[in-house]
Amino acid sequence: MKNLPELPYQLDEKQRHHYARLYLLDYMIQEDARISILLDEKNEDLESIFDELMARELIEIDKEQRYCVSREGKVLHHNFLKRYRENLAISDIFCAVDLSSGDFAFSFYDDYPTKPEWEAFLAEPRWDDLRIAVAEYLNGDPIELVFMSFINEKRFGRDDNGNWQFDLLLGSVWDEILEICNQSLHWPELGYEDDEGKVEAEAVIEDIIAQGKALQDDL
Repeated sequence: MKNLPELPYQLDEKQRHHYARLYLLDYMIQEDARISILLDEKNEDLESIFDELMARELIEIDKEQRYCVSREGKVLHHNFLKRYRENLAISDIFCAVDLSSGDFAFSFYDDYPTKPEWEAFLAEPRWDDLRIAVAEYLNGDPIELVFMSFINEKRFGRDDNGNWQFDLLLGSVWDEILEICNQSLHWPELGYEDDEGKVEAEAVIEDIIAQGKALQDDL
């Protein structure tokens, strides 16, 4: 029997700093940003993160006294994005599952040729998002999965002016990530009982994963 996930999900300072380092690397690479070692008011909140990146040799200082991403940092970032793409390919298929009928929304993808039509279909109340449940059962990291999606959607902690530095360590974005993880369906909740008897949650999630992977192979 699989171990039940420990709830609620939490993030301590060490974990936040881990994700903050990944985000800062992603920002510097994606924006081709080089940041003066004399941190301005906007970036001074991240001094501890820059120090940690330097200590890990993930960034270095160029001739103009600016922080830039080192070769090691680029390799780490590449592996991070690769892991995200792999997780995304697996998890997206489970974003909308009808637990009553066993249908997957992606089975009907070709029936909705435009983005608004597809999004309206996904918004129907019949669908449950099982990405967290599947990640839990496969021993993945639901927090990392949500964190990666926030980066991909460019919604991580940015205020109306596009600032994110303060929020990266202390902002409400972490509460939002934890709320998604904690309020999602979890695989131990998927067991049920019908006229034929009790169906264990483990059997349900394994069947869902098997169906999802088969559907993914057909798409």
